[in-house]
Amino acid sequence: MNMTGIIFSEMCNDNLNAFTLDRNMAAIPFGGRYRLVDFPLSNMVNSGITNVAVVAKQHYHSLMDHLSKSQEWDLNRKNGGLLILPPFVNGSFSQTHRGKLDDLRNALIYLEDADTPYVLLADAHVIYNLDYRLVLQSHIDSGCDITLAATCQTEATQEPYGIVMEAGDDLRATSFAVDTQAAPGAYTGMGVCIMSREKLIQVVRDYTARGSYDLYRDFVQAQFNQGNLSINVYHFQDVVLHIRNAEEYIANNLSLTQPEIASALFRTDAPIYTRVHDEVPAYYGMDCDVSGCIIADGCIIEGSAQHCVISRGVRIGKGAVVKDCIIMQGSVVGEGAVLEHVVVDKWATISAGTELKGAPNSPVIIRKGATV
Repeated sequence: MNMTGIIFSEMCNDNLNAFTLDRNMAAIPFGGRYRLVDFPLSNMVNSGITNVAVVAKQHYHSLMDHLSKSQEWDLNRKNGGLLILPPFVNGSFSQTHRGKLDDLRNALIYLEDADTPYVLLADAHVIYNLDYRLVLQSHIDSGCDITLAATCQTEATQEPYGIVMEAGDDLRATSFAVDTQAAPGAYTGMGVCIMSREKLIQVVRDYTARGSYDLYRDFVQAQFNQGNLSINVYHFQDVVLHIRNAEEYIANNLSLTQPEIASALFRTDAPIYTRVHDEVPAYYGMDCDVSGCIIADGCIIEGSAQHCVISRGVRIGKGAVVKDCIIMQGSVVGEGAVLEHVVVDKWATISAGTELKGAPNSPVIIRKGATV
């Protein structure tokens, strides 16, 4: 494959700080058995990309543990394979994320050593199932400087998108904006960009030397507005889920209970791979009541669960009721507890008889390892 892949792992850390205080954003659990990074990484593997780097700046222990062997993605190779790129520690090192150009400055040696003509940049907080080879062919056919994958909005959006574009019938961008709401008919970016490797290296060197660190605002938008950059829009017309805040995280997790969304993301011809954990099958007690849930292996369900995503090794006690909840790995919900619109992070304990109720736009979040 003539593309090198780079995954950005920390684009929405500040908005997801309830989950990223001690883990990298790309390592956030999703769908009961996956991590966010599994989706762009699996898309790259399914597209024939065998040289992939994950750029990480902080809290990347769990990410490294998840990706350590890389055999699940068939990236345990002598040539190429999977590499995690932590930051270079020097006198100017800062834990603060300043932008993708800043991230790519730490990946310059990796980019220079790559032997592919193109680079694919992908964000870990956007979930979809896409063959990147189609995007690359669109980029080559267009003759444009860069190609951005995007979806077309059918109605106005309330939440700002990182990239909002307008394009003509030839799908060449006619306007480009960052961090703004989208009107009907506008194209919103999926965090997928393809450009020449040599051009990207030049841009990273030139712009970071002048103190510019935002790839899309400082380079793409500025050069596009000056007429020096052409943008090809690859119109993707299937399911795309953005994880930009806690509310979207919960809603998109629970949306997997809808067959049309689950079938679009988890395709038999393009699987989503993850680290495999051998667990016994889930156990359902005689008096349990389960409907509309995703339940992983190793769970013990003795209470009631409605419209929930429940990760492996979770125990729900007798008489407990969980509704519209996300219960992460190893957590325990005690007997008689009542949870509604609650996210319980890994290894947490909800004591017997506890009642916690949030709302779709204001969920209750229980920290990792906490006891309530």
